Amino acid sequence: MTASASPRFDLLHEPWIPVIDLNDEPGEVGLAELLLRAHELRRIAGFTPPMTAALYRLVLAFAHRAYGPPDNHEWETLWKADRFPPEPLQSYVAGWPGRFDLFDPQRPFLQCPALAAHTKSSAVKLVAFRATGNNATLFDHTTARERPLLSPAEAACWLVTVQAYDTGGTKTPYQSVKSSEKAPGNMFGCVVVEGSTLKETLLLNMPVYEPEAELPAMTTPGDHPAWEDEDPPDPKPVERTPRGWTDVLTWPSRRVLLFTRPSGEGTAVDGVVITPGTRLRGELRHLELMAAFQRPPAPRNSKKPRLFFAVRLKQRRGVWRHSRELLLAGDPDRERPRTLDELSERMDDLHLAEDAEFTLRVIGQQLAERREGAIEWWAEEEVPAPVALLRARDSRIGRLIGFAVTLADNVGSALSEMETAYWKGFQSENTKAKFTGDLDLAYWPHLNEPFTRFLRDLSAALISAGPETPAIHRWGVSVRHVAERAAEHWLNASPRQARALSVAGKTYGAFIGRLKHLVETFEAETAHYAI
Repeated sequence: MTASASPRFDLLHEPWIPVIDLNDEPGEVGLAELLLRAHELRRIAGFTPPMTAALYRLVLAFAHRAYGPPDNHEWETLWKADRFPPEPLQSYVAGWPGRFDLFDPQRPFLQCPALAAHTKSSAVKLVAFRATGNNATLFDHTTARERPLLSPAEAACWLVTVQAYDTGGTKTPYQSVKSSEKAPGNMFGCVVVEGSTLKETLLLNMPVYEPEAELPAMTTPGDHPAWEDEDPPDPKPVERTPRGWTDVLTWPSRRVLLFTRPSGEGTAVDGVVITPGTRLRGELRHLELMAAFQRPPAPRNSKKPRLFFAVRLKQRRGVWRHSRELLLAGDPDRERPRTLDELSERMDDLHLAEDAEFTLRVIGQQLAERREGAIEWWAEEEVPAPVALLRARDSRIGRLIGFAVTLADNVGSALSEMETAYWKGFQSENTKAKFTGDLDLAYWPHLNEPFTRFLRDLSAALISAGPETPAIHRWGVSVRHVAERAAEHWLNASPRQARALSVAGKTYGAFIGRLKHLVETFEAETAHYAI
């Protein structure tokens, strides 16, 4: 902060959260307006996918503290109401004066005022896609040597994102500790269940919240979000177990302080200090409600416990491959987001049509393995969530989806092996194969739409008690056609001469034969489970 000025930016009422309204028009709203107008808005839409997830999580914590809901009856009352009632929100906000001011001298929002004596860095360090340190020019050619100015609204969005998605590695130390773990958002694909309005979306992601009753699970009576802490955060990094769900949603993984200066438009953020913050203690599976988990099959004769791992997005390969983990209940090796478990129990209260469908928006960020603190990519993907599948308790459905995903994986492997066989047959053994990734791009993205259709076909079969065989057959045909087009593209994309052309033709022919076998095997295996 500057010593000569005390700027203000009230996050409750100043516009700063980017949203899309029901007419698909973009805009910005404050925290209070977002809740009071949630029935008029479509969704939160950050500048980047991680920002979208981070803002959703912040808003959910805020909504929980204002509305609970403390039990299923109250949840149903909120769901049936046209809009969020203003009285609980007004009552909550009145109890925390000054806690939502971005630049408050004593309690700046989600910040650590004890860092004021530190030398500030460029505000560019807040912005994930700008080039700073090891994140060199991955998304952008701005460097930390430049001194960009951020508006208070922009700085607030990036502040929330840093707390949820900052990279690990070496940070500016408060005293001596430089090392920091990656922020929790990097550890899983964040699953947001979307309804037709932002009001519906928020409620669909709000389990019963009653800290005194220790709900949701792992929540204690002392649970509260970061802005309700009695004192500003200690600048020294610590490690602790979360108090509960809103604590997790607003986890203070970094100590941050924004610095301002006057600008032509009022106040601008021109600097920041970011130091290591609070390390998360505990198993993510027992803490995180907006993630799906899976564990690998047990090796034969092994008595070692199998650990659960969070489902994460993979570049090129769609998140639909994890539909079993995301949608279905009842599998001991897979756990869908716990928000969906509670939602499935409320289906009767929602009075939904049999063919109703939600959308799962899955958001993730991948950090570079060989460059400390660098972001490799981020993504935001959608998976349809037909209500019939969310309610399904038939293990057959999980097996059929599993076979469908396995077919796609096996065919994808066969495509890669076709390319490997070509290089082995054409070049000397001492020459490494050259993989461009073109086959992956020609194959995986083109399966998203057919798999969406497959899930909807399965849902329709469940509703009508009809056969699943047509859906299975259509999926097999789709995979075969997509794979054939990818292989043909590979065969014809590069001019080849003489022997190279002969080797390419042989490996292509071998792939087509294997593809036929894989699809036939898929249909034979599913015949044992499909009606």
